[in-house]
Amino acid sequence: MSEERKIIHCDCDCFYASIEMRDNPELTDKPIAVGGSPERRGVVATCNYAAR
Repeated sequence: MSEERKIIHCDCDCFYASIEMRDNPELTDKPIAVGGSPERRGVVATCNYAAR
């Protein structure tokens, strides 16, 4: 077997938003954005399609 390095990239669509909807089913039909602390400046990490 070769010792060659391999890198695999998996892109999970809306991953963090999907996890929030799985854990909190009441959020399923609502726009969701996942980001940093509301007390600090930050960025949105992901959002679901309803929020787009």
